[in-house]
Amino acid sequence: MIRSIHKIRNNFPLNLKCYSTLSGIKNNNNNNNNNNNNNNNNNNNNNNNNNNNNNNNKVFNVIGIETSCDDTSIGIVNSEGKILAEYSKPQWALHRVHNGIVPIIASQAHQMEIDNAIEKTLDRAGMTMKDIDVIAVTTGPGMGKSLEVGLNKAKQLYREYRKPFCSVNHMEGHSLVARMEDDSIEFPFLTLLVSGGHTQILICNGVSNYQLLGNTLDDSIGEALDKAARIIGCPYGQVWDGNRLIDNVHGGHAIEILASKGIPTSYSFTLPMKDSNNCDFSFSGLKSSLSRLANEIKLLKSTSSTSTSTSTLTSTLTSTNDSIEDKKQLSFIEQCNLAASFQNMAFNHLDHRIKKSLDWYYNLKTQKKKKKGSKPEKETIIKRVPLKGIVVSGGVSKNMELRKRLTAIGNDYKLPIYFPRPELCNDNGTMIAWAGVEMFKKGMVVDDPEKVIYLPVWPLDLNPKQIFTSNLKEKDKEIRKGWYLDTIKKFGKQ
Repeated sequence: MIRSIHKIRNNFPLNLKCYSTLSGIKNNNNNNNNNNNNNNNNNNNNNNNNNNNNNNNKVFNVIGIETSCDDTSIGIVNSEGKILAEYSKPQWALHRVHNGIVPIIASQAHQMEIDNAIEKTLDRAGMTMKDIDVIAVTTGPGMGKSLEVGLNKAKQLYREYRKPFCSVNHMEGHSLVARMEDDSIEFPFLTLLVSGGHTQILICNGVSNYQLLGNTLDDSIGEALDKAARIIGCPYGQVWDGNRLIDNVHGGHAIEILASKGIPTSYSFTLPMKDSNNCDFSFSGLKSSLSRLANEIKLLKSTSSTSTSTSTLTSTLTSTNDSIEDKKQLSFIEQCNLAASFQNMAFNHLDHRIKKSLDWYYNLKTQKKKKKGSKPEKETIIKRVPLKGIVVSGGVSKNMELRKRLTAIGNDYKLPIYFPRPELCNDNGTMIAWAGVEMFKKGMVVDDPEKVIYLPVWPLDLNPKQIFTSNLKEKDKEIRKGWYLDTIKKFGKQ
């Protein structure tokens, strides 16, 4: 699905320490010497938190609340990684009539469902809130008003039950959930986050400790796939697979279904950023190429005269590219071949960027032809801690073709690769609960939940460094600087 989420890019050095303060995250291990003059409520909170941290060897239960987009989802997980209960309420019917997600409708639906979702999840677990030890809630990134519903509910539960409170980054939920299913996954690992709102490559050095290597410059991979599905004629949330109409599917899944029946070499697309110095992504060009190609095919089918000259056809395409009416729909085989060709190149782009990231990490350089008599260039070799694996998560990671490709890359680099099971790739409360488990074990709880705010923009790497030479022009650098300054203006800087 398409997320209306602003993206922070790594093409401009940022100092984003304000995010950890605004989200309320504190590390209790660094706050043991509290002043005796703190008010009684703060003393009580710190005592409760310290008591829970001292009992980390005991099994404890965490409830996770996720409302960052259009699914109201709750999960209860214990500290051993056992899922005790799950509940999720999607909003397909509400948004289908609008042909896309409407933020205000999503937040209203969350508000109507959140109490019922909490109650049903507790009932399924055979628990009450008294059995819950920690409250974890997504506070960003996401759609602001949707995040607000989950956060307000979490605060309400805190006021009533005074449980330790974890403010969770939605993307960290995706990144860490694989460790819930496989406790052999150790830090550091490379993580590829591929979802409707994000496409990022990071090194995860520990809980809430990330180094950003690559980010999308425009569309996320999930957003690009969603729009590709629309371009080739799939209704919102639906796809015809040749035999039946399948409902309640994201655009990426629709593309996967059609691509499985098509030929990936049917149409030619250009690999984005092939010669880029960095590990960033760009999918807008691919999307535009698909749109032009689909329009060309439809226009050719709608042209009554078979003798239209090339120059006339080119002129017609140029003038009608953005407004052409679907006088002729794409055939099913055309849809399949377009989907297969688009998906193939989009995944080639992911493959290329992942390999570039691993080559950088391990100081592997692509061999280039050297002129005769030229001396080899001296290179600074940085020895880094060997990666323990690759974790791929987010909604797009459910795609079986992508899993096959990335598994092959893991084998090439002799790294184990981990994917959460498909049900845990979509937005879900279980991954937020597990992130709460990981954070609580590290003492990363909120001192005063009442001061926590939601953050529509919240990067995992709070202080990304420009580690690659930028190919951007000065004008583009200024544009990206403006994105950062706009964020600071909205949310402040501390």
